Amino acid sequence: MQIKKAALPQVPPAEEIPQTSLDELEQRYRRLMTRMDQECFSHVVIYGDREHFANLSYMTGGYDSRFEETLLVIAKDQTPVLIVGNEGTSYSGISRLIHTTELFQTFSLQGQTRDKKTRLHTLLRRCGLDSSARIGVVGMKYFEPEEAEEPQQTYDIPHYIVEELAELAPRSNLRNVTEWFTHPHDGLRTMLSEHEIALSEYMGGYLSEEVRTVLRSLRPGVTETEAASVFRHRGLPFSAHPVVSFGDEAVLLGLSSPDPSHVLRQGDPVNVAFGVRGANVARTGLAVSSRQELGQARSSIVEDFYFPYFEAMKAWYESLAVGRSSHEVYTAAIKVLGDSRFGVTLNPGHQIHLEEWINTPFRSDFDFPIRSGTALQCDIIAFPGGPYVGVHVEDSLVVAGPDLTKRLTATYPRVMSRIRLRQDMMRKLLGISVSDDVLPLSNIQAVLHPFLLDMDYLIAAK
Repeated sequence: MQIKKAALPQVPPAEEIPQTSLDELEQRYRRLMTRMDQECFSHVVIYGDREHFANLSYMTGGYDSRFEETLLVIAKDQTPVLIVGNEGTSYSGISRLIHTTELFQTFSLQGQTRDKKTRLHTLLRRCGLDSSARIGVVGMKYFEPEEAEEPQQTYDIPHYIVEELAELAPRSNLRNVTEWFTHPHDGLRTMLSEHEIALSEYMGGYLSEEVRTVLRSLRPGVTETEAASVFRHRGLPFSAHPVVSFGDEAVLLGLSSPDPSHVLRQGDPVNVAFGVRGANVARTGLAVSSRQELGQARSSIVEDFYFPYFEAMKAWYESLAVGRSSHEVYTAAIKVLGDSRFGVTLNPGHQIHLEEWINTPFRSDFDFPIRSGTALQCDIIAFPGGPYVGVHVEDSLVVAGPDLTKRLTATYPRVMSRIRLRQDMMRKLLGISVSDDVLPLSNIQAVLHPFLLDMDYLIAAK
């Protein structure tokens, strides 16, 4: 590994945000219908609220719950039904999925009008749920063996909704089927189409440029909120709270929001992370401009910490390809950073979708073949504490085989052109020999700046 002075290539910005087509929605709907047929379910009930919106938004092409709770009821040979609160009655018009709407005011915010009182099970009965129904329930999580006595009959949606469903059908006819959407190998949302890749590429390019702008704004004396304010927010929904943190204590919190009382000092650790739907970019490093500013306690941080981290990241990227074992990818990083002195405690990478973390195939007891269309975060968080504090280089990418890449190129040639520029940057500038299957979405993919106050320098393989 080496430190070298180099300029990153200029990647042209995307001109417009790709939109979800009606054909795309119909394909999602058909895939769900196929799964229901295969497992003999008559209905699927998808729960959504302010934080847990992604399955709902995926099936409707954009409806999320904003302030309220929501149920989407899907049945064979019936028009889907959105059960919403007061404010959802008008907002449900944003759904591109053809549906009918039912008002259930209990889903409204506390204290709002309740002048049209209806029991939930009455509305569900109108959707065809009865004693013969086999109902798949979709929340945010499914439960693995040993996490619950009966994982398939354990639910993370509000208890009263489960009780209302159980008034209509035997409990044995209910099942948690969230894994249909979020399983790391065969979940509906863990394999992207060319249209979803194009949208994520827009988000990744935009987001990486804004994170680079925040990093370039760093100078001693600036506050966390001042640094965060240079991020140009375009009204796109965040998938996580923005993070800008200075100093050992704040950075080691990991997820803290910007604080106007925290001022950057020379040599401070810095943590910056922003996420929008479909992409996340994060960097952790030191506010120095050269080795001379590292101080005695951190004088060997480059060789002892940054170089091994980059080596692990390089191995992670180079092990990715369609059909490759997820355990092989996991091992590629952990065999370098598995020592406790590096402070890696979370999974080395995960899947991303509308939410920042949908699932991960990278776990010591998992071994799945990587599917074409898998959207990933290279997210290896090394936080050992003092004196090095931590380093983190996180960017979004997609693993796509030749057929999917061909469709992406034909439909979105400029997207693929930008991806090729990023691939060239990783191979030629950073020395990371990524497969053609690896589609980088970030303009700063895998770029580790050892000195955050002089971003002309980066770490690369020799």
